[in-house]
Amino acid sequence: GGIGGGGILVPIYILVMGFSPKHAIPLSNITVLGGALANMFLNVKKRHPMADRPLVDWDLILVMEPLTIAGALMGAFLNKVLPELFLTVMLVLLLSFTAYTTLDKAMKMYKAETRKLREQGYKPDGTKESELTKIENQDSVENSSQAGDELLKNMDLQEGESPGAGEE
Repeated sequence: GGIGGGGILVPIYILVMGFSPKHAIPLSNITVLGGALANMFLNVKKRHPMADRPLVDWDLILVMEPLTIAGALMGAFLNKVLPELFLTVMLVLLLSFTAYTTLDKAMKMYKAETRKLREQGYKPDGTKESELTKIENQDSVENSSQAGDELLKNMDLQEGESPGAGEE
């Protein structure tokens, strides 16, 4: 799956190869088409590894392709009619939005994965805390809490005082 690389190819064609947006956009489309055809020919006879069906989901293709073709035709028409500056501004806006959403999703995934690793006992440097260290830490927390409770029980409070009163 994916979008075929057009979001990467168009800037490369414009910035690296010096094409105008009017030529870079159709060139990226034909490049993506070539990659899609090659992938289809390589995968058409393969079977899904976990289900008894072809690897290529032909039903999904039947649903998606009419809309994809309509979008490509509309895009080709707009590419002919609209001025180059407008196309460039729209391209920058679209790629900026795509980059932002991708980065946002990556950061959310990173935070979720980091949280899961912490729950499994991994430290920030990637090492895992040993079971003995966990037991020792747990014992020291229990012992310090018991010691605090004992101290409060044994402490003589003056009339009207409560534990912790007078601390600032």
